[in-house]
Amino acid sequence: MEGLEAKAVGVHIDRVTQLQDSVDEQCKMLFSSLHYLHKRAGMVQVSSDIPVTQQNSNAENSDDFSQRTQEIATDICRQAKKIDTLAESLPGTANATGEQEKDFQELNRENEQATAELQEANRQARELLDSLSAMITNIADNFGSSAT
Repeated sequence: MEGLEAKAVGVHIDRVTQLQDSVDEQCKMLFSSLHYLHKRAGMVQVSSDIPVTQQNSNAENSDDFSQRTQEIATDICRQAKKIDTLAESLPGTANATGEQEKDFQELNRENEQATAELQEANRQARELLDSLSAMITNIADNFGSSAT
C-alpha cells in the first residue's frame, strides 16, 4: 500500500513538473511571438495624419505574415489548453473545501496511528535492549565467578 501511495505522490509531482514546463514553454512562445511580430510586421499607416516614413526591411508579405500569426495564435491557444488540463488534473483542485478537510483529517489520523506504532516499536526495542543487557551482565557475572 505504501508503494502505491508513493507512486501516486510521484504522479502528482510529475504533473506539477509538467505544468511548470508547460508554463515555461508558453512564456517562451509568447516572447518569441512578440519578437516575431516586432521584427516581421510591415509598417502600416494607422492615421491619415501620420504617414509611414520608413519601411521594415525584414517585413514579410502580408499573406505570409497573416498565415504565420494565425499559426502562432493557434499554438499559444493549444498550449494554454494544455496548461488548463494539467492544472485541472492536480489533486485537490476539484475537491470542495469539506472534502479537502476530510482528506486532511484522514491523513492526520493515519499519521497519529503511525506515530503510535513507532512509539510501541521503540518501547519494545528498549525492553529487548534492557533484557539483553541483563543477560550479558548475568553471563559476565557467572563467567567471572566461575573463573575464580
